[in-house]
Amino acid sequence: MKTRKVNWSNKYSTATQDEGVKSNTYMVMLKSLLVCLIISFVMILLYALILSFTSISDATMSKVTQTILIISIAIASAYGGKKTRHRGWLFGAILGLIFTILLVPFGMALGQVFTMDIYLIAKLLVAAVVGAIGGIIGVNLN
Repeated sequence: MKTRKVNWSNKYSTATQDEGVKSNTYMVMLKSLLVCLIISFVMILLYALILSFTSISDATMSKVTQTILIISIAIASAYGGKKTRHRGWLFGAILGLIFTILLVPFGMALGQVFTMDIYLIAKLLVAAVVGAIGGIIGVNLN
C-alpha cells in the first residue's frame, strides 16, 4: 500500500499568506490615504499663499481645489499601486472614493451643507477613474 504524506504546514500557510496580504493591503491603503491627505494639504497651503500675495481672484478656487483633489488622488493611488503590485485599478478606485467620501464630513465641519447632487456623484466618479488610472500606473512602475 502506498501511503500519502500530507504536508499540513503548506495547507495552512496559504491561509496565513492570504491574511498577510489583506493586512498589508489595508496598511498600504492607510498609508496611501495619508499620502493623499498630505499632498492635498501642502498644495492647498501653497494655493492659499499664492492667493494671499498675488491678485488672483477667489473665483478660481473651485477649479484649483478640484485639480488638487485629482493630483493628490493620482499620486497616492500610484504609490499604493506600486506597493500592492496587483489590482492597482481597483486599489486606486477605492482609494479615490474613500478619500472623496472622507472630505464630506471635513467640509461639513467647516460649514458646508451636505447635498447629494449630481456634482457629488460626478466628483466621486472622477475620483474613482483618476484613482484607477493612478493605480494602473503604479502597478506598472514595478
